[in-house]
Amino acid sequence: MRTVSGLHSWRRAALVVALFVAGCTPPPAVRTPEPEPGVPPLISDDAQRQAVARYWKLAQEATRSGDFATAVTQWQILTLLAPAEITYQDALAAARSSRANGVREQIAAAQVALAANEFERAAQAALRAMALDPENTDAAQMLRDLDRRRMVRVQADRAARARIEDAMAIRNAAQNQANTSERPTFEIDQAVELFRAGDTSVGLREMRAYVDAHPGNRSARQRAGQVVADRARELEDKGARAEALQLYDQAQGLYGDKAPWMARAAALRKSMATGPAKKP
Repeated sequence: MRTVSGLHSWRRAALVVALFVAGCTPPPAVRTPEPEPGVPPLISDDAQRQAVARYWKLAQEATRSGDFATAVTQWQILTLLAPAEITYQDALAAARSSRANGVREQIAAAQVALAANEFERAAQAALRAMALDPENTDAAQMLRDLDRRRMVRVQADRAARARIEDAMAIRNAAQNQANTSERPTFEIDQAVELFRAGDTSVGLREMRAYVDAHPGNRSARQRAGQVVADRARELEDKGARAEALQLYDQAQGLYGDKAPWMARAAALRKSMATGPAKKP
């Protein structure tokens, strides 16, 4: 009995110690769970239906008007808004097919125009193809080729126009020269009248200036030379042989080769070299 009593006493003492230790130990800390990262709310059914209705209307309008580039964009947006809707996927495929057919038609039209050297019409067709499909490489290459051909054509036209203008300028200059050669001008008329009126020095100077400025006007040259030679003949007949010979030389310079009085002037020069003229 004493042994059992001692055992119970030991158990009571151990329980008291355990309770004491438990009372001195702080309770474990409880961690509050952190909030989940924020997730944007999904589009409500009403907002989604409104967006689908809006893009569906745009897609329908583009399809009916033949604007297949815009139709492709609108149907593609609809397939993203409603990926389970098969009709939108079919409409997108049909719009892409129509766009491809339109591009082929415009490129064919551009090639026909290019074969006829109608560069502007070809460029318009290629631009329409690019409007349907901005990423179409065939249409882009055709536009680059058209730009190069147009530049070559412009340069060739400029060169041809320059050649025509040069030919016209040469022809006009030749015509003006011919007209000048055929008709004495007012300037030579004035010089001749001054010379005939007795102002021989001024008239002769003006005639020489005109002849020097218009060497191709043979008619004016011959007229001026003949006027001076006529005055030389008058002086020769009056016995002023030295003055006459000087005017014959002046007339020769104005007239040019093959003057009709050359023989008379040569005879006068020979007679002056041999001695005074005999009186009749």
